[in-house]
Amino acid sequence: MRVMKHRKGQFIIIAVLMIAIMMISLGGVLYSAVTYYKRERWEEYLGIIDHVKIGCSRLVEIGLANYTLTLNNTILRDNLIQWQSDLKKVYPGYGIILNFSLTEGLHPVYGENITYNLGLASRWYSNSSFSAAKVTFTMNITSVGLTGYEFTASAFLRVKLLEAVYIDSKEKTWTILLTVDREELMPVTNLQKASLSVSLDNQSKDFSFSRYYNSTYNSFVYQLICSGIQSPPTSTMVIVTDSRGIKVTANKPPV
Repeated sequence: MRVMKHRKGQFIIIAVLMIAIMMISLGGVLYSAVTYYKRERWEEYLGIIDHVKIGCSRLVEIGLANYTLTLNNTILRDNLIQWQSDLKKVYPGYGIILNFSLTEGLHPVYGENITYNLGLASRWYSNSSFSAAKVTFTMNITSVGLTGYEFTASAFLRVKLLEAVYIDSKEKTWTILLTVDREELMPVTNLQKASLSVSLDNQSKDFSFSRYYNSTYNSFVYQLICSGIQSPPTSTMVIVTDSRGIKVTANKPPV
């Protein structure tokens, strides 16, 4: 009888141990599944957020480029309204709500006082000329309870005419030095000759083209040389269009 009780006790202990082992194993499997699911889902949402931010930045650039070509200051707003609608179609069921605020009024940016109208701004026909756009976005993804995620997208292009010098030599040249920079004052170093045009006294002129680092100005400089100029022009105009299609027109009187 005592033997039976002893064996019965051993069986109960073994059974409890087995159940405990199964519960621990099952818990590990469930934890791995849940954490994997969460990780995968959040990676998906982070990917969506990145895509939306990239799309917003690109639309701000496109809006500024179209504005500099047409001077239609509602074009950025109209494109963003369409983008709001398109996002719901691209990501159905996610509950994506994108709101935007177009920058208005005077703002100091990169040492320039910029007056925005519907998120767009420009100052042309001066030594330091620029085109700019800035929009603040707020994004919600209701399917995961994400609300109030805010970010800003901006675009900027500035042209500075540094020198316009006449050299009365055999070739009679008019030499123009200029710098071009974009957001965060990053120098634009990939412009080609086709990206620029020169007018002297309101007449289009051909020019030779070179680019190099200029230690005098401590900057990357474009040099444009017009030959066969019989006398110093009274006005110099340079139009620059970068790879995004954003345009700036700068003017400089002769030195």
